[in-house]
Amino acid sequence: MRDLLYLSENKMRALIPQLPGGVRRRLQVEAGLNIGVASAKAALTGEPQRPSVALLDATVKMIEKTKGVRQRTERDLRAGDWIRFEDEFRFGDAVTTERSNDSTDHHPLAGLVYFATTQAEAPFVLIGSSVNVLDRWQSGQPAEARVGWFYMDAVLAYAHQLALLPDEAATSEFTPPDGLEGGLGYGLWVLCRTAEFGDDDRYDRWASEPIRLSGHARVLATLPTDGPPCLLATPLYVEYTARDDHSGRRRFLPRRGPAR
Repeated sequence: MRDLLYLSENKMRALIPQLPGGVRRRLQVEAGLNIGVASAKAALTGEPQRPSVALLDATVKMIEKTKGVRQRTERDLRAGDWIRFEDEFRFGDAVTTERSNDSTDHHPLAGLVYFATTQAEAPFVLIGSSVNVLDRWQSGQPAEARVGWFYMDAVLAYAHQLALLPDEAATSEFTPPDGLEGGLGYGLWVLCRTAEFGDDDRYDRWASEPIRLSGHARVLATLPTDGPPCLLATPLYVEYTARDDHSGRRRFLPRRGPAR
């Protein structure tokens, strides 16, 4: 059984029609419904969960078979590649209001969410819409807590381009903004740095403690480093991978202070 934190409705809407006809018909019979995004998300978050897991599993299997899936640490990754990941992350709602004078309720970036690994040496950040977050677990921070106050112009420019794609780049080609690679790399490093030492930042307030998450995502941008590439990607889904063996509760990782 999957313990989902995030599921992209728009990506599922684009990918479900690509499932083999026999698979779609079988899943429809098993679920007792017409397979669509609304029913898919309802199934994925409700009870019983068996049809939903089968639907997501079938979609992932189709991606791996027809598009290929790589590990996020491979150094020759390119934009458009699908990756499989499992890392320690923090997640939180992004600061976006400074990009528009309009109400954030009508802004294309309203509801942007970041998932940032806690390893700034090889920054890896996922971006998506917060409406796709299925679990709003909070760490005692107020609802208005946000992350990414500074040096985020390039990251937000990429997020804006993503928001213009109806399928959230599940099948369409993502066109990156011009000339922002340097700013993007620094912005991703800043996010991962604050995720690594989040408790010491007076501005950024992550929604979660460090926790191990996994999933599949499509790469939006890669930047070379001395090791694994610096990556910006957008997830199809994100799920919890750490659980307490006895209680069944999610096991959040201990807080860490800065290196001394």
